[in-house]
Amino acid sequence: MEKSERRPITLAASLAGLRLIGAGAVLGLALAVPASPAQADPPRPPATTQDQPDEAPES
Repeated sequence: MEKSERRPITLAASLAGLRLIGAGAVLGLALAVPASPAQADPPRPPATTQDQPDEAPES
């Protein structure tokens, strides 16, 4: 049985592969962790309306 010929791999290619593996691991963890329920904003008091005349006085 012959040994397979090994090709040198550049540093840039190996780093790109490691980044891809790391991104897959992060994505896998993000999908595996149960999502916490989103916290709702506290209820706001009703907006107060100011009494304004229907027609503005002409000057």
